[in-house]
Amino acid sequence: MQVSISQTEWPEITLGRPAPTPERQNASSSKPSSEVLRLKTKILENYSGSILTHLKPSDCFRSDLFGGFRFLSPRTNWIREEGITEREEKLLRLFFEELLEELEGHEIWDGELFSLCSAFLLCEERLQDYGKLLDSFSADLPEAKDGRTLLYFLGFSAQTPEQMPEETEDKVRLVSAHKTSGLSEEQKFRLYDLVVSGKEPNLLGLAYHYFRTNPSGLRSVTVLDAMLSRRLQEFELGEVDSFLKDYETRHSIRDRFFLLKRSISRDLLKDWILEEKRRNGREELSESLRETVSGSEDESLFERYKILKEQGLAHTLRPFELLLLWNSTAASELEVSLVDLEKLYPDSYLTHRAIAVKEFKERKFDAFLDRLARTGRFQYSSEMLYLKAVTLLEIGMAEEGTKLLESLVYKFPDSDFLRLALERYRKKSG
Repeated sequence: MQVSISQTEWPEITLGRPAPTPERQNASSSKPSSEVLRLKTKILENYSGSILTHLKPSDCFRSDLFGGFRFLSPRTNWIREEGITEREEKLLRLFFEELLEELEGHEIWDGELFSLCSAFLLCEERLQDYGKLLDSFSADLPEAKDGRTLLYFLGFSAQTPEQMPEETEDKVRLVSAHKTSGLSEEQKFRLYDLVVSGKEPNLLGLAYHYFRTNPSGLRSVTVLDAMLSRRLQEFELGEVDSFLKDYETRHSIRDRFFLLKRSISRDLLKDWILEEKRRNGREELSESLRETVSGSEDESLFERYKILKEQGLAHTLRPFELLLLWNSTAASELEVSLVDLEKLYPDSYLTHRAIAVKEFKERKFDAFLDRLARTGRFQYSSEMLYLKAVTLLEIGMAEEGTKLLESLVYKFPDSDFLRLALERYRKKSG
């Protein structure tokens, strides 16, 4: 027996979800005039499929390394890149100028029209005109809301964006949270993962801002260092300088050299090498000065100090020599010299070494230890190690200080000075 199953008995079932309810037009908004519609149609007929029809405001900003945001031009030369001829370019600009003029003084509800004008002004980097454009569209229009959010991120508007719909991009949500209250731990992790995965490359600066002090762990700054190193040319000079100073504390001079070699000009690289030599005490003295100093070897410390002071090199004297000067009538002169040198060479290892010796002499032992870490390789010289050993003994770290003195005696077995110092401190602590 055949059984007939009709379509009525077994209706077709489909899965789906209701279409989103479109935003209702604001009562105060008007429809575009016939002239506006004519110009809009002309642009769409001739330039459909170009950047003008798909550029979003959220594509036009990047985060800097300081927690702020900068305008990001969507294209360096968008007219040429889109293959638009000179004649087409003239017509395009004419259409848009007429269109922007027609929009002034009206409040219009047309998302497609706003997106077209928005893309044009952003490609042209006309942010002042962009603010005027927003005045011609309802505040409730979704596309215009995106434009207002962009100006808020860039600091051109103080108006905080309204509550964002569920479909808002992660990037926009994170930036809005950062601007209003700062990111939670969970949001920071989300930011890091989006950047490292390559999904949000324009938030690299913000991720660095939050993780620059995380040297280790699952989400460390090391990965961000590598990403920034490959993209330094995208950042401004102040950001690059700040990054290089941070990079220096985490990477060897070899890594820094190769980073700069591929990032800056040859002349700037030469200047950097000279500066590093100066900081490390390896700067070549001029021939005449070298002869003057070497010819004064048999003269007193004060004579050598006078020669070096005239050349702005008093801070290159050895630590023990500086201690002798600070306990002499030249102390005030040396103090003034150091103040000037610190202004000229704030990052010089030799300058920091001279200041550290001064802090030791003034028994500012905690300050001495902090400064010591900023003296580069000089902190491992025998005289600085001796000052460190004495400092540790003076602040009650007898075991560490004694071990350091013992290692110096082992390295310089013929030094009566070191042996006597070790015996004295052993008796004192015993």
